[in-house]
Amino acid sequence: MLERAQAAGASLVRASLEAVEVRDGRVEAVRLGNGGAPPRVLTEHFVNAAGPHLKRVGQMLGVDLPVHSELHGKVAFQDHLGLFPRDAPLLIWTDPQHLPWDEAEKKQLEAEPEAEFLLGKFPEGVHARPDGPGDSPIVLMLWTYHLERMEPAFPPAFDPHLPEITLRGLSTMLPALKAYLGRLPRPVVDGGYYTKTAENRPLVGPLPVRGAWVLGALSGFGLMASPACGDLLAAHVAGTPLPPHAKWFLPARYEDQAYRELLANWGRSGQI
Repeated sequence: MLERAQAAGASLVRASLEAVEVRDGRVEAVRLGNGGAPPRVLTEHFVNAAGPHLKRVGQMLGVDLPVHSELHGKVAFQDHLGLFPRDAPLLIWTDPQHLPWDEAEKKQLEAEPEAEFLLGKFPEGVHARPDGPGDSPIVLMLWTYHLERMEPAFPPAFDPHLPEITLRGLSTMLPALKAYLGRLPRPVVDGGYYTKTAENRPLVGPLPVRGAWVLGALSGFGLMASPACGDLLAAHVAGTPLPPHAKWFLPARYEDQAYRELLANWGRSGQI
């Protein structure tokens, strides 16, 4: 998609955004740094698609976007014992659970106050799938058991216990994986931030500053939803007819009393 845009005349500039200049309530220019681009670029349109930095960039416009971020990590390891079926789909455990510990482990954890949470109830949602071609030994495991809101920082810092906790939670669904407890092959931990709204619905559309637009809060479904959201935002910017569902993604939806009442009774995270 980037190559097609460049073929149509678009230019890709790698730089950091330092500020957005607004005059008389309208976007006038952006200031850039840390790159080979001009330090100041005149523009009548500015799209905030800054992912985890969505809120910080919004503040450059004087707009407080209703978003927050959570850290989500994934663990990859080599299933050299061949315990995870290679033809398995994405598997998700949808019940809360307590981690499986033997009696000796429980006593040890009870004696360490900082480890007490490991004996408590963990949320639903541990999931896994095979990764790579059919003969690949790689398994991906994911479990976001901490949902604290946080300020994004890079590189992200993950819980050092994430691999073992996730493996133990997954072994409730696939007991054979207990063979790896205490001897999990060296894992690779990676991940990033889910930036989301209260109801986990993206922000796509105009901001209160004329010429400013937002496309963000795509949470954990950005790879899937970003082309459609980009198409929707392009319709906004170009002034072409909007589909009926466009109103559900507008940042201004929170100004609607009926919508606020809907959120007050939401009671669900909307998390995928």
